[in-house]
Amino acid sequence: MRGAAPPTAPPGRTCAARREVPRMTDRRLWSYRDIAAHIRVQPDTVRSYRKHGLLPPPDRVENGKPYWYVDTIRTWVANRPGNRSRRA
Repeated sequence: MRGAAPPTAPPGRTCAARREVPRMTDRRLWSYRDIAAHIRVQPDTVRSYRKHGLLPPPDRVENGKPYWYVDTIRTWVANRPGNRSRRA
Protein backbone atom coordinates (compact mmCIF):
# COMPACT_ATOMS: atom_id res chain seq x y z
CA MET A 1 0.00 0.00 0.00
CA ARG A 2 1.50 3.19 -1.12
CA GLY A 3 1.14 6.17 1.22
CA ALA A 4 -0.24 4.06 4.07
CA ALA A 5 0.38 5.35 7.56
CA PRO A 6 2.96 3.43 9.59
CA PRO A 7 1.55 0.91 12.07
CA THR A 8 0.71 2.35 15.46
CA ALA A 9 0.08 0.83 18.85
CA PRO A 10 -2.09 1.98 21.72
CA PRO A 11 -0.36 4.02 24.45
CA GLY A 12 1.81 1.83 26.66
CA ARG A 13 2.22 -0.83 23.98
CA THR A 14 4.96 -1.24 21.43
CA CYS A 15 4.39 -1.95 17.80
CA ALA A 16 6.38 -4.77 16.25
CA ALA A 17 7.10 -2.60 13.21
CA ARG A 18 8.69 0.13 15.35
CA ARG A 19 11.94 -0.09 17.22
CA GLU A 20 11.37 -0.32 20.95
CA VAL A 21 12.57 2.76 22.81
CA PRO A 22 14.93 1.84 25.64
CA ARG A 23 13.61 2.60 29.10
CA MET A 24 15.33 5.35 31.05
CA THR A 25 17.50 3.93 33.81
CA ASP A 26 18.75 5.47 37.02
CA ARG A 27 22.51 4.97 36.96
CA ARG A 28 23.22 6.39 40.42
CA LEU A 29 25.08 4.01 42.69
CA TRP A 30 23.87 3.20 46.20
CA SER A 31 25.93 2.04 49.15
CA TYR A 32 24.78 -0.05 52.11
CA ARG A 33 23.72 3.17 53.83
CA ASP A 34 21.60 4.31 50.87
CA ILE A 35 19.91 0.93 50.54
CA ALA A 36 19.24 0.83 54.28
CA ALA A 37 17.58 4.26 54.18
CA HIS A 38 15.46 3.18 51.21
CA ILE A 39 14.11 0.07 52.92
CA ARG A 40 14.12 1.61 56.42
CA VAL A 41 16.58 -0.70 58.15
CA GLN A 42 20.07 -0.32 59.59
CA PRO A 43 23.12 -0.58 57.28
CA ASP A 44 24.26 -3.67 59.21
CA THR A 45 20.99 -5.37 58.23
CA VAL A 46 21.77 -4.78 54.55
CA ARG A 47 25.29 -6.14 55.08
CA SER A 48 23.71 -9.22 56.66
CA TYR A 49 21.39 -9.62 53.65
CA ARG A 50 24.43 -9.67 51.38
CA LYS A 51 26.33 -12.09 53.64
CA HIS A 52 23.37 -14.49 53.52
CA GLY A 53 22.89 -14.17 49.74
CA LEU A 54 19.66 -12.18 50.01
CA LEU A 55 20.96 -9.09 48.20
CA PRO A 56 21.77 -9.08 44.47
CA PRO A 57 25.46 -9.05 43.59
CA PRO A 58 26.94 -5.56 43.51
CA ASP A 59 26.93 -3.78 40.17
CA ARG A 60 30.27 -2.21 40.95
CA VAL A 61 33.03 -2.55 43.54
CA GLU A 62 35.32 0.42 44.18
CA ASN A 63 38.19 0.22 46.66
CA GLY A 64 36.64 -2.98 48.04
CA LYS A 65 33.27 -1.31 48.69
CA PRO A 66 30.17 -2.67 46.93
CA TYR A 67 27.69 -0.40 45.14
CA TRP A 68 24.39 -1.12 43.41
CA TYR A 69 22.50 0.80 40.74
CA VAL A 70 19.27 2.31 42.04
CA ASP A 71 17.28 0.30 39.48
CA THR A 72 18.90 -2.94 40.71
CA ILE A 73 17.80 -2.22 44.26
CA ARG A 74 14.32 -1.04 43.32
CA THR A 75 13.77 -4.26 41.36
CA TRP A 76 15.10 -6.32 44.27
CA VAL A 77 12.83 -4.51 46.75
CA ALA A 78 9.77 -5.02 44.54
CA ASN A 79 10.45 -8.76 44.23
CA ARG A 80 11.91 -9.71 47.59
CA PRO A 81 9.99 -12.01 49.92
CA GLY A 82 8.19 -10.17 52.67
CA ASN A 83 7.88 -6.97 50.62
CA ARG A 84 5.12 -5.06 52.34
CA SER A 85 5.24 -2.05 50.05
CA ARG A 86 6.18 0.41 52.77
CA ARG A 87 5.66 3.54 50.77
CA ALA A 88 5.33 6.83 52.63
